[in-house]
Amino acid sequence: MPFFFPRATRSGYGFGSEYTFEFHPDAYAPTRDDENEFGDYEFQKHYYPRMGAFDSNEEYQCACWLDRQPEVEFWVRNLVGKSGGSFFLQTANKKFFPDFICKLTDGRILVVEYKGADRWKNAEPDRLVGQLWEDLSNGACLFVMVKEKCWADIRSKF
Repeated sequence: MPFFFPRATRSGYGFGSEYTFEFHPDAYAPTRDDENEFGDYEFQKHYYPRMGAFDSNEEYQCACWLDRQPEVEFWVRNLVGKSGGSFFLQTANKKFFPDFICKLTDGRILVVEYKGADRWKNAEPDRLVGQLWEDLSNGACLFVMVKEKCWADIRSKF
């Protein structure tokens, strides 16, 4: 699943085909697989046969919601810090690994981060870099950070 993302250059940020990331079929290796600890929903649209474990019940519910949307062609439970198998956005001082990467049926890429309300304020740098990434994509990529099961925030991106 190739797509574009901005990358820092000497002149600022760039966006183009030279900055692509691709989920390779053999590069998805979760540290821990999802073992239905939050439910037994049968995911239909996850890109890989395996799926990384969810961090919370709310994150699991977000994945279930994404899987049911007709606008989502397929999606990936993004992994954290896996060389060649993790999508990230670089903030000023760390790599931000969003929870879900979705390919929409119209070809756009939607990146979704589910954030617990208790961590919302501290996630501002991640929200800012996600919004910058979306802004630089000229409509090809979308970013949303969701809290408190506000699925309408995701729907507004479709």
